Amino acid sequence: MGKRSGWLIQLAMTALVAFAPLAAPLQAAMAAPSRSLDLFDLGAPAFTTFTTRDGLPDPVTVTIRTDRQGVVWVGTPHGLAWYDGKRWHPLDDPALAGYISQLFVDDAGTLWACGSNFGLARYDGRHWHIESADDGLTNTHVRRLVETADHGGKRLWAVSPDAGLFYREQNRWLADPGNAQLPRARFLTLAHTDHLFGHERLWAGSVSDGLWYREGDGPWQHFSAAGFDAGNGLAYVLTTNHDGREALWVSVFNSGLWRLDKHGWRHWSVESGELPSDVLYNMVETPTADGGDAVWASSRNGLIRIYHDQVQVFDRRHGLQSNAIRGVSAWRSPNDTYVLWVATEDGIARSFVDGSKWKTVSLLGSSQTGVLSVLVDADAQGNERLWVGSDGDGLALYTKGEWHYFNTSHGQLADSDVSMIARADDLQGRSAVWLGTGWGRLLRFRDEAGFAPVTTPWPHQPGQRLNDMLSRRIDGHVEQWFATDASGIYRRRDGIWTSFRPPRVVGSWSVVKLLAQTTAYGKSWLWASSNQGLARFDGKQWELLGRDIGLPDVDLLGVQLIPDARGRPVLWLGSVRHGITRVDISDPLHPRALPADLPAPPDLTADGALADPGGRIYVCTDSGVQLLTPDAGRYRSQVFTVRDGLVNNECNPNAQFIDAHGRFWTGTLGGLMVHAPDRAKADHAAKPLKLVRVSVDDRAVEGDRIVIAPGQHNLRVDFALLSWQHEDESRFRTWLEGFSKSPGAWTADNFREIGTLPPGEYTLHVEARDYAGNLSTPILLPVTVEPWWWQRGWAWLLFAALAGIVVHALLRWHTHALRRRQHALEQRIDARTAQLNSANRQLLELARRDALTGVFNRRWLMEALQQATAGERRGVTAALIFIDVDHFKLVNDNFGHLAGDHALRSVAEAIGRCLPDDAVLARYGGEEFACLLFNTDLPTAHVLAEKIRLEVARHPLHGPGKSVRGITVSAGVACRKLDGEDDAEILLREADDAQYEAKRAGRNCVRDATHKA
Repeated sequence: MGKRSGWLIQLAMTALVAFAPLAAPLQAAMAAPSRSLDLFDLGAPAFTTFTTRDGLPDPVTVTIRTDRQGVVWVGTPHGLAWYDGKRWHPLDDPALAGYISQLFVDDAGTLWACGSNFGLARYDGRHWHIESADDGLTNTHVRRLVETADHGGKRLWAVSPDAGLFYREQNRWLADPGNAQLPRARFLTLAHTDHLFGHERLWAGSVSDGLWYREGDGPWQHFSAAGFDAGNGLAYVLTTNHDGREALWVSVFNSGLWRLDKHGWRHWSVESGELPSDVLYNMVETPTADGGDAVWASSRNGLIRIYHDQVQVFDRRHGLQSNAIRGVSAWRSPNDTYVLWVATEDGIARSFVDGSKWKTVSLLGSSQTGVLSVLVDADAQGNERLWVGSDGDGLALYTKGEWHYFNTSHGQLADSDVSMIARADDLQGRSAVWLGTGWGRLLRFRDEAGFAPVTTPWPHQPGQRLNDMLSRRIDGHVEQWFATDASGIYRRRDGIWTSFRPPRVVGSWSVVKLLAQTTAYGKSWLWASSNQGLARFDGKQWELLGRDIGLPDVDLLGVQLIPDARGRPVLWLGSVRHGITRVDISDPLHPRALPADLPAPPDLTADGALADPGGRIYVCTDSGVQLLTPDAGRYRSQVFTVRDGLVNNECNPNAQFIDAHGRFWTGTLGGLMVHAPDRAKADHAAKPLKLVRVSVDDRAVEGDRIVIAPGQHNLRVDFALLSWQHEDESRFRTWLEGFSKSPGAWTADNFREIGTLPPGEYTLHVEARDYAGNLSTPILLPVTVEPWWWQRGWAWLLFAALAGIVVHALLRWHTHALRRRQHALEQRIDARTAQLNSANRQLLELARRDALTGVFNRRWLMEALQQATAGERRGVTAALIFIDVDHFKLVNDNFGHLAGDHALRSVAEAIGRCLPDDAVLARYGGEEFACLLFNTDLPTAHVLAEKIRLEVARHPLHGPGKSVRGITVSAGVACRKLDGEDDAEILLREADDAQYEAKRAGRNCVRDATHKA
C-alpha cells in the first residue's frame, strides 16, 4: 500500500477507537419502548417580550395577573400598569404608588394588589378601592393573598408579616384566632391541602421559623421532617393536585425547591446540580397536552419548569429579556389556551403553555453561527430521535428524553462543525445516518456499530464544507452523490469515486443541495443548486444552467421539488439576492423559470423552500420564516420573526427538515426551532373590546353617555381589543350614526377623533376583530352635542326679526374658527409627517450599515453594484478590492472576541482613511471587506490596495496581558466595465479569486485578477 492508503487506514482505526465507547450508550438508550418526540419536554417556550419601549413605566417588574375582563396588570417597584392590547399604561393614581409585591385574582374574579404604601387594594372593574380599618383590616402591611377551598366554599386569606393571618368573610376582614399561637416570625406565604397526611391542613411559611400547619380548627404546629431544610426562610408555598396526587411545593431561600407528597420529599437545588439558583420567588401549575402537569417557578437565574420531575431552565438565550425572573402567572384564555406571563427585571414576557406553534429546541452553536443541520428519524426499534449539527459545538442527539453530545473536546469528533446530517443508503443498500463536517470529512452511523469515518477524495481543509448527499439505485447499483462547498460534486459507485465539474464553471464551485428526479417515463435526472447556477445531470455529464433559462440570480442556495396544483414538477430555488425562483422541469431538457408571482419574502436572501404534507410551504430567509398557504390558486403569506417566538430571525441554509408528523424544523443563528402548525388550538373566541378613555378637549369624561357642551369641540375615544396573541394584527373600524351612513375601513388605529359636530344625538359604533378574524361585541357610545343658547327654539323666535343679519355674522365667525382649527390640525399633521420621514431616513441608513464597524453592509454593496449596472453609471469602469484579515481566527483565540471586534473596527477605519470620498466600503462578511471604486482602472486600484495593506499593518493590536500582534490583510483587485448584471457578478468573482491568490501567495499581499472577457 502507498503512504496515502496507510494514512487513511490509520485515521479510520483512530476514529473507530474514539467512537467505539459511544455505540454502547447509544444502543442502550435505544433499547427502551418506542415513542415519539415529546415537543413539550424537548422544546422551550416561545416568548413575546415587552419592555419600556412598549410603554412599561419601569424595566423591573415584580408580579403580573390577568383580571376577569381580560386586562393584564403588572406590578413594579413603583406602582401598577396595565396593557390595552397595544401598549402598557401606568396607573395614574398616587394612592396606589409604591412597591407592588403581589397581584391576585380571587375565585369571584376580583383583582387584588398588595403594595408597600397602601397595604391592600381591590379593583371592581372600573375603580380601585384601598382596604382599611373600616373593612376590618387593622394592618397595612400585607405581603400575599391566598384562596383556599375549605368550610364548604372559598376563603380568601391575607398574610401580614407583622400581624399574622386575616380572612375575608361577608366583605370584611377578620383576624384569625390562631394568630396568637404563631411565632412572631414574619410569615410570608400560605397554602391549603385537602388530604395530604390524611387530614385537611392549612400551611404557613415564615422567614425565620420554617413551615407551620394546623388541621381544621386545631392549634398551629411546627412542621419538621427528616432531610427538610428550611434554610433562610420560606418564599412561597404551592399546592398541586393531579389525578388525586396532592403535593405541597415549598420554595426556600438558599435551600432550593422541595415537594412533599405521599411518597415523601423530593428536593431540587443548586447543590444537586438541578437548579440554576436557590432563590425562587413564586410558582404556578399548568396542565399539559398529554394529561400531565408542569410547575413553573421564577428564580434569580431563569424561568424554571419542572415536568416529569425533570428541570428545564429558560433565560436570555431563549428570548427572555433578563435572567432575573420575579414572578410568573398562568391565565386560562376563553379558547382554553393557558397563557404564561413572566415578570422579569427587564420587562415582561408572554408564552403559550403547550399551545405555541414555535418552540426553541436547542441552543447548540448559538455562540457562533448556530445550527447548520437537522434530521428527525427513528432507530431500529422505531423510537423517534433528533439529530442536530452545529457550528462550533459539534453534534447533539436527542433520544428517549435525553440529549447526547459529541464534540472535539473528548475526541468524539475530528471537527467541531457538523454541516450535514442525512439518512441514506450505503453502497450495499443498507440505511444509515451520514454526517458531513466543516472540513469536508464524512462519517457514517449505524445503530449497531456507532460512528465510522469514510475515506473521501476531496481535500479536508477549512471551507471544504460537506453540504449534502443522496443515494439512489441505478441499474441495480447503489450510487452516492456528495455536494461540497469548494470542490463541486462527487459520485461514489462500486467503490470508485468520480469528480464532476461542468464546463461553464469558473473558479471555486460551491454546491449547496442535491435533488433526484424520476420522470413519468422512468428517466432519472439529478439537479444541484450552486453558486454559479442550477446544474443538471442527464446520466453522463453535468450541465450548468442560469440566465439562459430565465434565472434572475445564479448564486443559489437550496433546491426542492414541489409539484404545483396540476402535479407538474417544479423546482423551488433559494438565492442570495432574489428570494425564491420556481423552475418548471416537466421537460428536464428544457426547464423554464416561472413568473415571479409569489408573495414577497421578508428578505431577498432565501435559503430555500420545504412543503409539508398539508401543502404549506416554508421559506427560510435572513429576516424570518415565511409560511405560504395555498388559497384559491395563490398563496397566503405569514411571516414569523422573534416577535412570534423565533430565537433568531436568520436561518442557516441546508438546516431545514419536515418530519413524519408534518412539523417544520429549522436551524438559525441562535439555535434550532420547530414549528408545529396543528399544535395550537383553534381560536374562535371573540376578544373583549374595552373603552380605555373618553376625552373632550383633552379632558377625561365618564358615564354611559357623552355630553358635549357648547364651546367644546374635539371628542377622542380610545379603545382596546384584549387579545392575548398577535395584537399587531388586531383591526378596528368606527362610524358615527347620525352623521355618517356606513362604517369606515378597518385600520390598526385603536382610537377615533371627532371634530366639531352640529348639535344633535349621535351614536358612536366601535367594532373590532382579532388576528383570527373573530368579531368582538361592538361598543355603542351615545353622544349628545348640546346647542348654544342661540341655537334653541326660544332664541330663534326671539331673534326672528334679525335672523338674516345675525345668522350671516355667526356663520362667518364660525367658518373662520373652523378654518383656524383646520389649519392648526394640518400643521400638526405636517409636523408629524416630517418626523416620520426623518425616522424612516434614519432607519434606512441603519439598514445600510454594519453594526460593528459602521461601514456599509454587504446588502448595500450589492445594491450599489446593481444601481451601477442599471442606472446612470451603466457602462462605467469600476474596480473592486476584496480585503480579508489574515489569520483572524488567531486574533479571536489569543485575544478574545472583544479584541477581535476592536481589530475589525480598526481595519475598517484604516481602509476608510485610504479611500476617495465616492468609494463604497462594505463589510462583506466576517473579517472580509470590499471596496467599490468607480472610474478607476486596475493599476490605480492596485496602488490603492497596496496603500490599504500598508496602512492596516501600521496599527498593531494590543491585547491585555498579551504581546503586541500586527494585523495584516490580503487583497484581491479586479476591474471591469459594468454594462450589465453579468459584469457585476464577474467582477465579484474575479476579485474573490484574486484575493484567494493573495492568500495562496502567503498572505499580506495584493494580487490582481486576470481579466476574462
